[in-house]
Amino acid sequence: MAANTHRLTILTRQEIDDLYALPRFTEEDRHAYFALDELEQQLVDSRSVAVAVHLILQLGYFKAKPQFFDYEPDDVQDDLSHILARYFPDRKPGTISVPSAPTQRGLQDIILELCNYRLCDADAKAELEHRAQRLAMLSTQPVYILREILQHLKQHRIVLPIYTFLQDMVGRVVSAERRRVSDLLSKALTTKISEQLDAMLSADESMYQVNILKREPKDFSYKELRAESDRRKFFAPLHEFGKKFLEKSGISNDSIRYYASLVKFYTVYKLQRMPAGIRRLLLLCFAYHRFRQINDNLIDAFIHLVGQYEKSASLAANDAAQNALAEASTDLKAAGQVLHLFVDDTIPRHASFASVREKAFSLLPLERFERVSNYMSNVAFDKTGFEWEHYVALSRVIKRNIRHVFVGLDIDGRVADAPLMEAVAFLQEMFRSGKSPQQCKPNKFPAAVIPKGLQS
Repeated sequence: MAANTHRLTILTRQEIDDLYALPRFTEEDRHAYFALDELEQQLVDSRSVAVAVHLILQLGYFKAKPQFFDYEPDDVQDDLSHILARYFPDRKPGTISVPSAPTQRGLQDIILELCNYRLCDADAKAELEHRAQRLAMLSTQPVYILREILQHLKQHRIVLPIYTFLQDMVGRVVSAERRRVSDLLSKALTTKISEQLDAMLSADESMYQVNILKREPKDFSYKELRAESDRRKFFAPLHEFGKKFLEKSGISNDSIRYYASLVKFYTVYKLQRMPAGIRRLLLLCFAYHRFRQINDNLIDAFIHLVGQYEKSASLAANDAAQNALAEASTDLKAAGQVLHLFVDDTIPRHASFASVREKAFSLLPLERFERVSNYMSNVAFDKTGFEWEHYVALSRVIKRNIRHVFVGLDIDGRVADAPLMEAVAFLQEMFRSGKSPQQCKPNKFPAAVIPKGLQS
């Protein structure tokens, strides 16, 4: 609301000046806007010089901004000088007086007819308000309604009315639409939902509940995501109620977002002083919108963390492959010495295999045999196996960070009976019932989701 007034603050001072302030022309602008066609020249020639000058002046201003201006001669001195020099070079600016009020109204009628415009009279204002009422059902954002009204005026060639009229009209239709929806809400509210909405404005240890619920997570840490999950639980019943009510009431998504933004904009004190119906409408839209924001945040976090763990496992497997390759290369010399045992003349023919084996293990330790053997046999490195070893090492971190997010989200798919959705449903039901995978029989797991390459 504007300071010390009941009127809405819709536009900035600069935006109001752009619409209503007297045009400020450059010399190039004057050459364009004060140019006259044949009909305009005839109308100018049929009038006295003083009236003709102001006809050219007001016509030029109207072409720039389709409205009429009150001005003093000093305010338009440069424009008057240009018009006199261009059309009446023998006259001085000081000799041109401002026409009387009836004469000015006559000039306005001429300009309206020339430009095919009409004044915003009572009928036009009634039509304008009716259109604003329809626009308010699409969006109750005052600036949206005003800009659509300005576009309507331009398209239908209607002179722009004063700004205070537009402010009052937009304020009326916004308030009427808000009352319409809040009255519907008052009839639809249950006692439980009313109490939960009212509880958002209650204080707990010097902190209002709604201020806690406004908070956005700073990052994807466990603490922040756990708090976001808790906020989701709080909003869930309000969202479920709001989803049905808001759709039935005909309120637009844009209006929902706008009402939700007002909860962030107003202080708790201001919200508490509002009529109960309006206050609960704003809080319900905030809860509905915030629940969806939280969903997006948790989905983004889930995708980010899973991607992070996959990347970490892939890097760990790559490092393990490089280390295995380097160690196998290092052990090749020892492997060559092991092979030489088969042709070593110093080993008696009757020597036992156990003694030869013992000597081989002294050259190449037992735990390295398989790795070197695989390397020499060109056996592919089991990168997937190393990745899953890494997941096992990270299992506590993974469970702590993403299990509560996974459990809280409502996940759906394009194909209802797809193996992936079967696995999601199985795991969510298991976790929500407080069980762990270790408490379920392996043959109960929906294994169809597991690709052949991972089944081992």
